[in-house]
Amino acid sequence: MSEVDEENAIRLLNMIDALILNHDEYPDRWLPFEVLEDNSVVFDERLFAELEKPNNSDLLDWAHKHIVELFT
Repeated sequence: MSEVDEENAIRLLNMIDALILNHDEYPDRWLPFEVLEDNSVVFDERLFAELEKPNNSDLLDWAHKHIVELFT
């Protein structure tokens, strides 16, 4: 994993931790994304909204390509 990939992974995992895993409405700690039959990734609406923000826009494409491997 490159240094850029490591930085992106840390940013994404910190975002997931802050948005989803630390909230009481997510007691089962489920994954914040779904992998469809065609292997495309659909993000939880909160995570997607955060990824669409201008300061995170560079992370959106990276997350689509790498999020599954971070959780397997």
